[in-house]
Amino acid sequence: MKPIATGIETSKNRLGFQTACTHGGDHWNKSGHLSPPICQSTAFEFPTTSEGAVRAADIKADEFYGRWGSRNERELEALIAALEEADDALCASSGLGAISMITHAFLNPGDHFIAVHNCYSETKILHESLAEQLSVDVTFIDSSDIHHYKQAIQPNTKLVFAETPANPTLSLVDISKVATLVHEQSDAVFVVDSTFATPYNQKPLKHGADIVVHSATKYLGGHSDVVAGVCAGSTELIDKVRHKYSFHGPHLDPFGAWLLCRGIRTLGLRMEKHNENALKLAQFLETHPKIRQVFYPFSESHPQYKLATKQMTGGGGMICFELKDGMDGGLGLISNVKLNKMAVSLGGYASTITHPASMTHNLLPREEREKGGITDGMIRFSVGIEEYEDIRDDLSQALDKI
Repeated sequence: MKPIATGIETSKNRLGFQTACTHGGDHWNKSGHLSPPICQSTAFEFPTTSEGAVRAADIKADEFYGRWGSRNERELEALIAALEEADDALCASSGLGAISMITHAFLNPGDHFIAVHNCYSETKILHESLAEQLSVDVTFIDSSDIHHYKQAIQPNTKLVFAETPANPTLSLVDISKVATLVHEQSDAVFVVDSTFATPYNQKPLKHGADIVVHSATKYLGGHSDVVAGVCAGSTELIDKVRHKYSFHGPHLDPFGAWLLCRGIRTLGLRMEKHNENALKLAQFLETHPKIRQVFYPFSESHPQYKLATKQMTGGGGMICFELKDGMDGGLGLISNVKLNKMAVSLGGYASTITHPASMTHNLLPREEREKGGITDGMIRFSVGIEEYEDIRDDLSQALDKI
């Protein structure tokens, strides 16, 4: 696997991506154990009054109070910062928790922010809710066209969101162009949800984004056994988010942080297989007579293929495709898979398949789903790390039955 630069450096050069996955955050493990211990304690004895005062003034202290975080969380944050080539990172109890804290950190009553239609449905619902609660204005756009960002920016725009690749349609945002536009026309913070890509395939901060956010529940954890979120960026910006986080309290427990660190140690190896399997499966589906259209960033048929190859190093493990038979075809397909599990989450080692219109995006009215490009016959497929032929054969037999 080719080396990918990270924020970790030796005396001579930067380490490759998988090496950074293996050793990122090591300096927070002071125990000498190769597998860092889990620190469950919520309170810590101070050796002196002066030390207690120092920890109380340090919002990143790992041994002050459990709501402020643990050593396991600090290790995870250092690991994320290394992979994203960021100054700092912050972990939370879910991806939505991280997005919520970012929104609280940078918006005040009377401000304006830009969000997107073509994204994870509950992110849109959260943005609608927070706009009302915080007394701020929000403009929802189709983020696949940069002109929509240009038209939406206002003098009081303080926050701009993008999700690329988008869930579930895999539409892309030109991060560099949007970042330039946002920074030229406003003092807004530009946030990119890069969950589908992971740091292995895309580094938004290198393309001009201010903050990158992930649902760590997905590929970062990789084993479908922990719910968490992370964000990374400059020290100044992450400190602002951390301040809100510390008092709102979406704290990630030490065991969850430990599970994420363990999962990330193999991220590079897993993503290599996810990328390989997904590209092969996309190419297979494009020739199938029951498929109307396939969406995969590294397929040459993707309308934004050139953009994908410019800002990504791989297409990721997510495929979206539309069946010719609409709702009946979609529900029939996912009812007949056997190896590939019907489930709403994604990014784990096992392949999962879902029908967005009736499952992951069913909380949105049909009109709102269609604004985001989600049709009744659309399927979202999270391609796992099984052998490609087994994934393909199971999907093929399910397609034969509809």
